[in-house]
Amino acid sequence: MDKKDFSSLEDQIKDTVKSAFNAIDFAGLKKGINDKADDTLNDVKSKLKYKSDDVIEKLKTKSQEFSEKMESKIQNQNTNLPNVNRKEKNKAPVYIVKRPVGSISGIVYKILGYAGSLIFGISLMVYSMLTPLLPEFLVNNFIFLGFLSTLFISSIGLSFRGRYLRNRVNRFKQYVKTLNGENYCLIENLSGGINKKNKYVAKDLRKMSELGMFKEAHIDEKQTYFMLSNEVYDNYLKSQEALKQRNEEELKRQEKSNEERNDPTKRELRFTIDMGQNYIKQIRSVNDALPEEEISNKLSRLENIVTRILEHIESNPKKLPEVNKFTNHYLPITLKLVNSYKELNEQPVQGDNIKNAKNEIEKSIDFINTAFEKLLDDLFEEIALDISTDISVLETLFTQEGLTKKDFEN
Repeated sequence: MDKKDFSSLEDQIKDTVKSAFNAIDFAGLKKGINDKADDTLNDVKSKLKYKSDDVIEKLKTKSQEFSEKMESKIQNQNTNLPNVNRKEKNKAPVYIVKRPVGSISGIVYKILGYAGSLIFGISLMVYSMLTPLLPEFLVNNFIFLGFLSTLFISSIGLSFRGRYLRNRVNRFKQYVKTLNGENYCLIENLSGGINKKNKYVAKDLRKMSELGMFKEAHIDEKQTYFMLSNEVYDNYLKSQEALKQRNEEELKRQEKSNEERNDPTKRELRFTIDMGQNYIKQIRSVNDALPEEEISNKLSRLENIVTRILEHIESNPKKLPEVNKFTNHYLPITLKLVNSYKELNEQPVQGDNIKNAKNEIEKSIDFINTAFEKLLDDLFEEIALDISTDISVLETLFTQEGLTKKDFEN
């Protein structure tokens, strides 16, 4: 067979198949095998002859479904913070103080504030009424009134401070109640428990964390989740990083899909690669179903050669025209032959005709493997030529510069 001349390969394979089938002299089995093989071939072609635009559209639809799925996971509080949190549920109280800041001081401030406001308020009122009646002590009276006013205002301030602390303690308790032993929670759920906006709750939780009421609390950048422990927060960051990588990969796939749709050559390349991989998958399926080691090794070799050819074409799209017959003719006939062998091997009675047919097919697979290996080798002809040219150039340059072994010997 001449280099790059595979025009006769198809006819030789067909002759081999015909010879294998002629070895079967019982018409019913022969016809069933032929029909089965033809159906397989037609099924392969019908599955693979779809329009490139339909392929791109399907890829786009899958990409969109993937993005929607990931967005749904982001909104689901059980996705970003998975199993670690459920396992750690009983440990949630460890990260929450039993006596929050303001539990006692808030009560003390309120009592002192209310009592002081009442006492100093009444004193201020009474002394203000008596001041006009004692004009000889007017200066001293004003000083004392100022002093009483200061105490009165301070008492009001204490009452407000106590009320503020107690309200914060109550909100803290409501947060803990909403958490219900979990290590994380949506801030939206926490805000619903106290009828406040998410922004207010996020700020409130940060303040409580600074005061040590929540020992290891964290809030994400989008102010969506409140997390009690460093472990949960680390887990969240990892999930976000993984999600970011998936989104970037999906974006790259979309860009590649758009690029292929706008470039007919790339679209044809993708179609050819997908078709070839489909053939490999079907050959592997037959191989897995055959228990005989000898034929299995031959089919494994066939899978490997076809895979290497497809990989080389994917890396060198300009060589796509060189494998048109390989993908459109040689592989379909090869698959038909492999399926015929499987059909023969499944017969309950292995007579001489079946054995002879199987032997013919095994020989033809050896022949196909050899031919495909030569095709793969021919695909590297240009690379080998380039290497040879580079070596010749180097040798010429070395000779001109007097750097060869012969020059040193002289």
